[in-house]
Order: sequence, then C-alpha cells, then structure tokens
Amino acid sequence: MNYILAGGGRLFGLFSHFNESIGGSMKIYKFGGTSLGSAVRIKKVADIIAGAVNDEKLVVVVSAIHRVTDLLLEAATKACGGDGSCRTILDEIDQIHIAVVEELFSGVRLGDVIAAIRSDLSDLHNIVQGVFLLRELSEKSMAVVLSFGERLSARIVSCYLEERLVASFSLDARELIVTDANYADALVDTLASELQIKKRLASFDGVPVVTGFIAAAPDGTITTLGRGGSDYTASILGAALSASEIWIWTDVDGFFSADPKRVRDARILPYVSYSEAMELSHAGARVLHPLAVQPAMKAGIPLLIKNSFNPEAAGTRIEHSTPLERSRTLPVTGLSSINNIVLLNMSGSGMVGVPGIASRLFSCLARHRINIIFISQASSEQSITLAINPSQAAKAKNILEEIFVREMEFRQIDPLVIRRNLAMVAVVGNNMSGHPGVSAQLFETLGKNGINVIAVAQGANEMNISLVIDGHDENKALNCIHESFFLSQRKVHLFIAGTGTIAKSLIGQISAHRINLQKDNDLDLVVCGMANTGKMALNDNGIDLQHWQEALVPRVDHHGIEGYIELIRARNLHNTIFVDCTASASVAESYPGLLLANISVVTANKLGMAGTWPLYRSIREAQRKSNARFLYETNVGAGLPIINTLNDLKNSGDKIISIEGVLSGTLSFIFNELRKGGRFSEIVRRAREAGYTEPDPRDDLSGADFARKFLILGRELGFTLEYSDVACESLVPEEYRGEMGVPEFLDRLSTIDGWYADEIEKAGKEGMTIAYAGEIREGVATIGLKRLPVASPIAGLNGSENMVVFTTERYLATPLVVRGPGAGGEVTAGGVFADILRIASYLI
Repeated sequence: MNYILAGGGRLFGLFSHFNESIGGSMKIYKFGGTSLGSAVRIKKVADIIAGAVNDEKLVVVVSAIHRVTDLLLEAATKACGGDGSCRTILDEIDQIHIAVVEELFSGVRLGDVIAAIRSDLSDLHNIVQGVFLLRELSEKSMAVVLSFGERLSARIVSCYLEERLVASFSLDARELIVTDANYADALVDTLASELQIKKRLASFDGVPVVTGFIAAAPDGTITTLGRGGSDYTASILGAALSASEIWIWTDVDGFFSADPKRVRDARILPYVSYSEAMELSHAGARVLHPLAVQPAMKAGIPLLIKNSFNPEAAGTRIEHSTPLERSRTLPVTGLSSINNIVLLNMSGSGMVGVPGIASRLFSCLARHRINIIFISQASSEQSITLAINPSQAAKAKNILEEIFVREMEFRQIDPLVIRRNLAMVAVVGNNMSGHPGVSAQLFETLGKNGINVIAVAQGANEMNISLVIDGHDENKALNCIHESFFLSQRKVHLFIAGTGTIAKSLIGQISAHRINLQKDNDLDLVVCGMANTGKMALNDNGIDLQHWQEALVPRVDHHGIEGYIELIRARNLHNTIFVDCTASASVAESYPGLLLANISVVTANKLGMAGTWPLYRSIREAQRKSNARFLYETNVGAGLPIINTLNDLKNSGDKIISIEGVLSGTLSFIFNELRKGGRFSEIVRRAREAGYTEPDPRDDLSGADFARKFLILGRELGFTLEYSDVACESLVPEEYRGEMGVPEFLDRLSTIDGWYADEIEKAGKEGMTIAYAGEIREGVATIGLKRLPVASPIAGLNGSENMVVFTTERYLATPLVVRGPGAGGEVTAGGVFADILRIASYLI
C-alpha cells in the first residue's frame, strides 16, 4: 500500500491495484474539434476508439464540436453588448448539436439523447440571457459559457459509443483538474489534480469521455485552460494515470517542418523531441497546445500526433530523443510563427547598470497576467524589447508607464514605443547547437529577400532563434528560410513584362532547359507572371510554359505596368525576379520602385540605363539601398558579354583608354554588304525584308539605338552623360526626315547611292574602308561614318555581327575584342536568360 500525505494531515491510501488496473497499457486519446465536426466525423472517431479499446484501456478527451467555441464566444460578447443577434447565434449552436444527434441516433435512444442535449442547451440560453440583461461578462461568466462546448460534445460522443456497444460514460473534467481562480487561462494545481484524477479513475469500466479545456477552481467554479487546452487536459491525465502513450488526434498528419498552409513544400516530421515540440508550440505551431508537452515530458510518456481523417498515417512521435536509425542530419527541425504581435520597447540611458529594472518590468507584467511572447535585451542594458498579444498592448503600456513614471519624468527612460502588425518566426532544432553557420545562413537568406529583422533572440542552448519581422513578410520569410534549410532544389520566381519576340524566345529557352536546371543546378525557375498591355497571366505555382499564350487573359483591372507590379508586390514571393522584355519607357521608370521592394530586375530594355540622368541615378541609388540585383547585359550587344567584360576590367584595376565598336546589327549588315560592292538603297531594302531593320528603316539609320548603347557604356565608365551629349551622325538625309512615308523614302534613297559608292572607292585607294562606328575617349562619345584601315577588326565583320574593342593599359598593344551576333530574338533572350541565372545563383 502506498501512502500520500494530503492537505490537513490526512493520509489517503492508494491501493496497489491502481497501477495494475490502469497503468502500462493505458492510452489517452484526445480528439480535436475538427475531428468531431459532423456526425460523419464522430462516426469515424468511434471507429478509431472501437478499434483500439479491445487491445488496451482508453481514456478519451474531447474538444467542442468544430466552430462551437467561436460561436459561444461570439454569442456571449454580443449579449454583453446588448445585441439581440446573440439569440440567432445560440439557435445556430442548437441546430449544430441537434442535427448531429439526429443523424447519429434513432428510436428511443434518440429521444433520450435529444432530451439531455436540450437540457444543457436550455441552461446555456439562460446564462447568455443573464449576460444580456446585466450587460456584464466577467472572465468567470465567460468560462461558464465556453464550457458548454466540451460538455455537449463529451455527452454526444459517450452516448454514441454506447450506441456502438462500446461501454462508455461522460466525465466532466471539473471533477478531475484543479486550478487557481484565473478563469480565462487557469494555472493547474498539479498535485491536487493528480490526487483527484487517481481518486476518480482508480478503476473504471468502459471508456471515460472527458471534457477537455475546462477545469475547476478550489471552490468548484468553472475555469478554462486557454484555447486549445484540451491537449493540455489529455497530457495531465496521461501523466497522472501513468499512461503508456498520449495520442493527439487532429486534422493534419503530424508536426510539419513549417505550416503547410503557408509553406507548400513543408514536410512531415516523424520524430520530434519534447524540447523541440515545446519550442515550436510556444512559437505558434497550432498542432499542439504549448503546455501539453510538460506533463508528458516529466512523466516520460511519448506523445503522438495523429490525423483522424487519415488514421493510417504514421504521424509524429514526440519523446526525449530521436531513435538512432531516424536521427536527423539537418541542423533545423522546423519553423513556426505567430502573426499579429505587438513589440513594446523600453529604452533609456538611465537603465544602464541600474539593478532591478528588468525585475520590476517583468514582475509587474506577471502580476497582471500579461503573456510575454518574446524578449530581447541589448548588451548595453539600454533597451528591453518585448513581444505581446495585441489585445494586451494598451494595458501593458499603461502599467509600465505607471511603474516607471519617475524615471520617465526625469528622462532616464524614454517614452515607451509600440510597433504593431508584426510577426515572430522561430527557427528550432536540437542539432543547431554547436553547428556553425546556422545564423549566417538564416540572416543571409532573409537579407537577400529584403526581409528586415526588427528584433532577434536566441537562448544559450542554441535550440531556438526567434525573429520579429514585419507581418507582411511572414509567409515570405517562412518560405525562404524553409527552402534554405530543408530543400536541395531552390525556387526562383519570375514575372515577365512583354510577350513579344524576346519574351517568346525566353519562354522557349526556359521551358527547354528547366528540367536540366532542376537536375544539375538544383534550381527551379518558376514563371509566375506574364503581362502585356492588354493581357495577363498569374499563377504562384507556375504558368504552364507549353500553353502560356492560352493562359493570358484580358485585364479586367490592374491596368498598366503599375497594376502588374502591384500584383507582384502583393504576392511578396521569395527569390523574385522581374524580367523586362519590352521597349517601354514607363516600364523602365518602375525599376527603382522594384529594386527598393527587393525585387531583382533583369532587363533587355535600354530605356532605363539610357534614359534621363535622373532616372539613371535613381536606378543606381535604389540598387545601392536594396539587396536586390539589377542586370542589363543585353542592353548593349544583345547576348555579347560587353558590360560584364567592361566591369571586370574596371574592378580588376585596369584603366580603360577607349572603347570603339559597332553596336548595331542593322548598320553592321548594311556596311558589310557595301564593302562587297552593293548599292546602299538596295541593301537597305534587303535588310528591311530580312527583318534586320525596324518597320521604318530610318529608326536604324538615324543611329538613335546605337547612341543609347554608347551612352550606357559611357555611363559605365563613370561619365555623367545625357543622350544629347552623344555626338551621333544620322545617315538619313535631312530632307527625308519629315513626314515622308516609308515607301517614298525607300524610293528616294537611291539618290545617295552614288555618294556611298564614291566614298568606298576613295577609301579603297588609301587602303581604307568605311563603317558606321562609335568611339568613347576621354569622356567624349561620338558615332558616325568613319574611315578605318582595311586591317581594322571592324572592317572584318560579317553579316549583322557586333564588335566592341577595348583599349586599356593592359590591353594596349593588342586591344581586347568582343565580337559576335548583336541582334536577334534568340540571342537577346539567351543574354536575358544568362542574367536570370546569375541572379538566381546569388539568391540561392
């Protein structure tokens, strides 16, 4: 016989048959509200219980039926405010329970259960009517109202088990669990509760169906254990009864590495340690009540998270340590988050080195039962930062201002600062301890995605790094952190502007190489958006690249580039790249805003870097202020590596003396054909028919596009240049530059054929040739018709080739030449694709 000393000095004898009758093989099954959400679901729960009760003794704990607790809370709140709609809500609660009962039972049994349920519902109506009349709703009254959810569900489940010939009885947890008198979130008296549980359940027949969530103060009044407290009830019972396991039946397959509703690639965790489960639960993982782990951990009882919708799933097992054969190599076990928190910051020079500041702060908040979610303190002791629930923010601020009123009057402590609409993200894992680089990897991936960390805290056990960030970035942070630590294959999300030649070629190239990139580079390029002036396609999971044109639908709203960018920002996806395949000035003007939003940009559009100086400067400033990348290699020479080569020369310390070259595929073709003896007007016609020119060849012959490219190169060299500073000779005779139509222009162009033939002949006699080329030297950019030696690299160009010649201090005797195709959709798209891959490499 075991003797336990109880209050008042009396001795209670607990007979040895207790451990024999209920120890060892007993299990606690807890079913949540979604598992009991309908008659069909209750039948499934009964199947689970009936299948297990023959093998072992069971104690079942139930929550309220799905939605009922929320409806009870709403009804009581409206009643307190004198809102008569509380009666409509009560009627809905009645209908939910009566409908379930009518589907589960029939005959005489139905009448008996209906009578019992209606009796409880009548009591509920009377209590809410009292609240309505008094316009008063204390925490004590609220606890009574909320208790009806579990009391009703326990009665229904136990009666249905009896209907299924499974011996059962309903048991009110007020008979079992003793708490203090804090009615809304009571503190459990563990010793008193253990005595009550053992006394009431020393032996029993059948399956007790216990009300979760509710308990009783020493005077017998109803208290509650906080939302989700049924898990806690199950754990308290399991520890007191020395159960072999505690099974928490819910609507998910177990603990996930992150919330699967927020992180699509979240994975099931087969095993989690007690300490990891506690950290994840306290930081927002709703699979398990935060306090439920403690009793089980102290008693050494494993917890299992099981899915009542999918009972065959293995679920997650929570115990002291992971079995050796299933041990994890990853440093991080999982992520969790709490949204809509408030950060309260207390700071001041008068806090430095003053003993007792933190003690006064935390003691007064504890006395007023204000729950602190997160704590961070600077090593200088000059500030303490707390995260709390928004509903308690004003109360906490008033309390602290009263406590520290003298320090604030003497300006030793600054006015309290409250920041709202924040989220806390916790990165948890036993293997993080002693694992170098976890913090670096975490903050690097957040930084590259432009997520600002407002506050951070890490315990000395290195098992949890908690961050406070802007609430808008919560999903983005969870996804990029999860991908960084859990996935070998990383996603980069692309949003393309323009659906013309370059975009079509780019989509084709991405589609053709996407699988290889996934296999060889662990990179998944996901095209999430495409838009032109009239149509748009958006899909966060990726547009089908084989049928992307069918995916484009007319824009109903969000018109213009501004509307498209608004939608991109609203999605706030991690690793995002905006790809500009247009020739639009308005799209180019959006680059600074995109970069400041930490959206990287790849562009084939020259109107940004060759735009006005203020636009160019704002792009550069935005690039410096953000962690986004901006690449525009195709702005000069299509797919040729001209800008990268120039930057490599500069960054390695070489001094560039001059840049010369031909940067127009159209003009290169025309002059290459002229050197072969063709007539200028006929060559222009052939170039237009072959698609080398714009519809109006004068756009090419004016040299405007060539000038923009040399303007970009001049700016790359550090010169402050506007478009008007580039001396550009037009090949269009002045008299043909007006409103003349294209056919007439082509007809009249033959009048200058003789002049070009003469120039070719004169240059040839001097061992020279002519070309339309450009040069930058000492900050001066000139483009025009030039005589060049026949041996010049430019004179050796073929077709529509482009060429740039870099003369530098290192490449003086033999200049560095970059030569190749400088035009064409496929070539330009290839350059854009290469820029995308460069940024992707940086991001991942």
